[in-house]
Amino acid sequence: MERIIQQTDFDALSCKLAAISVGYLPSSSLQRLPVDLTRKYVQWHRDYLLSLKKFSRRAFGKVDKAIRLSFPVMNYGTYLRTIGIDTAILDFLNANEQVQVVNMGCGSDLRMLPLLQMFPHLTYVDIDYNDSVQLKNKILRENENLRSTLELSGEDATELPVLIDHKRYKLIACDLNDITETTRLLDTCTNRDVPTVIISECLLCYMHETESQSLISTVMTKYTHGLWISYDPIGGSQPNDRFGTIMQSNLKESRNLEMPTLMIYNSKEKYASRWSIAPNVIVNDMWEVYNTQVPEYERLRLRSLQFLDELEELKVMQTHYILMKAQW
Repeated sequence: MERIIQQTDFDALSCKLAAISVGYLPSSSLQRLPVDLTRKYVQWHRDYLLSLKKFSRRAFGKVDKAIRLSFPVMNYGTYLRTIGIDTAILDFLNANEQVQVVNMGCGSDLRMLPLLQMFPHLTYVDIDYNDSVQLKNKILRENENLRSTLELSGEDATELPVLIDHKRYKLIACDLNDITETTRLLDTCTNRDVPTVIISECLLCYMHETESQSLISTVMTKYTHGLWISYDPIGGSQPNDRFGTIMQSNLKESRNLEMPTLMIYNSKEKYASRWSIAPNVIVNDMWEVYNTQVPEYERLRLRSLQFLDELEELKVMQTHYILMKAQW
């Protein structure tokens, strides 16, 4: 099951690269990127894909094919997912002088690159399964552009579970279902008194209820002041809503993959209840994000990129994905 879940990272990578290739991302205004970082954002992702080919032709072929087959409705979804999380991170970073970010289940995500460039006092920790971070470590060290951006050496300087141990960036191998090991590693590489952003992007949906709730409670109580940003699908709570059951059936049939809590936390309210110990919890579905957080000029830009005739399909999909922000 671990390997099957890891394969979903290549889905996320292909979606991100497809959105970049058409021009949905980067969104300079909402991601607040200066001109030079906007160009670098595109190049970093292209470099990552090219280096992936060197280490796994199979993964590269899958990602490359998915990029070419991506539909506008999928590009919109990736855009909303990306800018929703990035905006929440940026708001917190701008409100706190010193911040540490912990990206749990980081996969191939590269948002640490622009953030570390934009915020000199930021430290960033990527955590994921061993195989996922081993591949990411190889790619980051092999590509000259990525390596120099993170100020890495070409050779591994550290050993498992810490694959990169830079002053401001760490890449760590850990099964997040193992709460004891997760706690130990966070103790060694983070500071409980520094304002902390926790990212769980399509992570909790693949964990069982007990383990996911234990992770939330343990990590939240570890840091004095923080913001937890979580992005996940929800099954839908209306009697005639079959989105969740169809999604579960398709995942089981096509990949033998399960989302254990998809129908347990099947509404915004139920999902938000997992962070009940936080004094301030805000949860929006991504359709709300599109209609309230994406300005009209940006929506005009999106419409100029591709013709979207599946507006109702977009609405149905995006009302079943949520962005949760819990601050304490």
